[in-house]
Amino acid sequence: MKGTTLVLGLSLLLCTATQAGWNWNKEAYQSAKSGVEQRVTSPSYCYDAGFEFSLYLSGFWPEDNRLEETMGGGLAIAYFLGHNFGFEGSYHLHGSGTGGGSDIQVGKFNAVYRLPLGGECCSTIAPYFFGGPGVVSAGSSEMLWNVGAGVDVRFESWGCVGLFGDFSYNWVDQGQPDFTMMRAGIRIPF
Repeated sequence: MKGTTLVLGLSLLLCTATQAGWNWNKEAYQSAKSGVEQRVTSPSYCYDAGFEFSLYLSGFWPEDNRLEETMGGGLAIAYFLGHNFGFEGSYHLHGSGTGGGSDIQVGKFNAVYRLPLGGECCSTIAPYFFGGPGVVSAGSSEMLWNVGAGVDVRFESWGCVGLFGDFSYNWVDQGQPDFTMMRAGIRIPF
C-alpha cells in the first residue's frame, strides 16, 4: 500500500510540475518530428519503439527478518517493439550496511506493457505494468517471479528523457523471503 501511495503521489507531483512551470511548447516539439503528423490528443512520440536505459535508486523490503530492509540502486535496459509492449532486463544491488558482506543482488527479465496517455495534460505520461522471472542472491541464489506497476513521465523539451517510479512484489521459490521492491529514477531513450 505504501508503494502505491508513493507512486501515485510522485505521478501527481510530476504532472503538476510539468504543466505549471516548465513552459513547454508541445506543438513545436511534436512538429519537429519530420514526416509524422500528430495531434495533441495522440500519445507523445517519446514512447516510440526503441531502446531505453534506466538508472535508479531502489528499496528492498523483505517479508520476514531473515534479510534486512535495505536501500540500493541499479540499472536497466529495455527494448520496446512499439508504443505499448517491450522487454526489460534489470540489475539491482542493495547493501544492508552491516559490514558482514550481506549485499543483496537481484536480476530480473520482465515483459512490460505501457499505456501512453493522450490529451493536452497527459500525452507524456504512461502508466505501465510488468512481470517476469529473475534471480535473487543473498548468500545463496534463488529463482523469483515478480509483478508490478509504475508511472513513466517524459519531457519532450529534454529530448524525451523522463522520470519514473514503480513497485513490484517478488515471490522467491525457496530459502529466502518474498519481498517488495520500489524503484525511482531517470529513463533515457536511445
